[in-house]
Amino acid sequence: MNNPLQPILLPFLEQGLETQNQNIKLLLYKRDVNIFNSLDFESETIYQEPLFFSYFNSSDSSIVPLEQILAGFSSENKFRVQTDNFGRFYIPNTGWIITNEKNTRLVFHKKEMLLEKEGLEVDFTIEHLSLIENTSIEVLKYPIPLLEQCFFNVDKKLIEVEIEKITEKHLVHLTKAYQLIKKNIPTQFQLIEKYANKCMVFNVDTYERNSFATPKAVGIGFYNAYQENYDEVFFVDDIAHQTGHVIFYTLLSNVEDFFKVPKETVLETIKLPNGTFIENRDLYVLFHAFYTYYTSFTCLDACLDAGDFDKRQVHEAKGRIAFYINKCYNDFVLIDKEPFATEENALKYFTENGLSIYKEIKNTWLEMSKKWFDEVKVYDLSNQPYNFTYSKFIELNPLT
Repeated sequence: MNNPLQPILLPFLEQGLETQNQNIKLLLYKRDVNIFNSLDFESETIYQEPLFFSYFNSSDSSIVPLEQILAGFSSENKFRVQTDNFGRFYIPNTGWIITNEKNTRLVFHKKEMLLEKEGLEVDFTIEHLSLIENTSIEVLKYPIPLLEQCFFNVDKKLIEVEIEKITEKHLVHLTKAYQLIKKNIPTQFQLIEKYANKCMVFNVDTYERNSFATPKAVGIGFYNAYQENYDEVFFVDDIAHQTGHVIFYTLLSNVEDFFKVPKETVLETIKLPNGTFIENRDLYVLFHAFYTYYTSFTCLDACLDAGDFDKRQVHEAKGRIAFYINKCYNDFVLIDKEPFATEENALKYFTENGLSIYKEIKNTWLEMSKKWFDEVKVYDLSNQPYNFTYSKFIELNPLT
């Protein structure tokens, strides 16, 4: 399928990016009024660095010195850096510096590529940025202390996740998925490469933390590869989903352009089957959900049409589409009581800008429903949790 929403989004995304960049610039200026003597003030990409968002959202600014992030962009030479529990530290645009000095403040000389501790030289090795082949998508393959604040459970307690081993295990699947999106839906890939060009694969029970994107690290898609049977089908869907959130964080930077009512207006309360409260889904969250359904539809459908999946993978991809057709309907009902008939009720919530996006997403859902309904109507999705799980899908819908 094509990507009819992209022309509508582009001007809003440019406006949102400008707002985000201006916010980061202001925060940097407040830290150091001379900071732009060594930074390119007009750069678009510098101020999109996700770790700036993480740094300014962190309750502990001592975790990583701001200088360490700036080292990837500044024309200065001398920077304070902080190693982690493994003796590593990360510099954007450079890579991972690996030493034997754990949890230690060091001085990094950028031009000489020299590392010092109390005036004495420290040995190190460097691992350059890990990029998905033929793309500018960066894989963050080790933990980064500033990102630890992003990993928490439903009780808002911080949790530990495994990153290095699971990334190595799934790098082939991750690479295939990004390349399938690039080949089959290049317009969507262009948005991903510009607005969500970093990713991190992690491993923890999904009851602790699902895949996600977050305003605390705008620009990164976080993919939880917890289940054993995950391959490129999962990653095509999850990349589409989580980068969709990242793109929408930028788009909604000027949120008043899209909503007539407060974005916190609650439309649904979600609980686990045992009654445990998860979240109140407000209008902002719901609008995000609509766009991620759209991106998953777009990417999965394009890969199916291209014939890039084997028989088992086709079965999974169609199951995912069936799952999203149902979820999308249930969410549209929260806005328009009869979503097949009208968007009249949506006028209460959305401005003209918001409504133009909402209508196009609904048109895509209707197109996907019409295209796939006869094939997927036989699927039993009654055992699915909140997120699609293929291992449960095949229990009720065996591959024949």
